[in-house]
Order: sequence, then structure tokens, then C-alpha cells
Amino acid sequence: MPISKGRSLLLKTGTGGSAVTVAAMRSTRFTVNGETVDATSKDSNGMRVLLADGGVAKVSISANGLLSGVAQSTDFISRTLARSLDSYRLEFDNGDVLEGSFQLTSFDVTGDYNGEQTYALTLESSGSLTLTTV
Repeated sequence: MPISKGRSLLLKTGTGGSAVTVAAMRSTRFTVNGETVDATSKDSNGMRVLLADGGVAKVSISANGLLSGVAQSTDFISRTLARSLDSYRLEFDNGDVLEGSFQLTSFDVTGDYNGEQTYALTLESSGSLTLTTV
């Protein structure tokens, strides 16, 4: 199996064919977490027992890159302040797609003297996500 290219992991706003790639990204990261529910009792012989299908699963996405114009900044600031749930899409280089509803929980902008402006954002999933594999 070939090694995946980092530049092929794309974060997009929207869904389907109308989704738009977040501009000027340099890196994208996602984490899938599943909380556990401890169901250990005296009948467990001293071994932990986890409740199947218990807890909460979530996906966190973070991305950073170069700030690409006022429209991008204004859009992300508005989404963060509104605490809205919006559609986002992660596309992998093998054609797999993860999409669903996310809340933009933080948007940071940095500008150093004599340097470019950069951004960092964090998204948290809400509700069911769809993973489409090829």
C-alpha cells in the first residue's frame, strides 16, 4: 500500500460537489475519540469491563495555514462567534470522505512583523458523521 501524501488530506466547507477547500492550508489533523463506560463489578474477577456501545464518540479537526484574504477571516470569525453547526468534509488521498456537522470552536490568527499572517482553527463534531470509503 502506498504512503499517503499529507497535502492530499483536504478540509472543505460544505458537502458533496459544492464543498470548497479551506484556502492556503499547510497542515490538517483529525482525531477520533471514543469515551469508555466502566462496567466493572465484583463479578469481574479484578479485571476492568467496558460497556459495549457506551460513552460518546467524537471527531476533532484542527488545521492551520496562511490567511487567505479578508473573506476567509470574516467567515471563520462569524462561525466561531455564532457557535453555529456547519457542514465540513475531510477528503483523503485514496478517495475516502468523512463528512458531517461540526462547530468551529476556535480560530486564531497570528501576524509577525515582516512575516505572513497565519491561522489555526479547531472543529468539534456534532451528531452522526458519514464515512464513505472507496
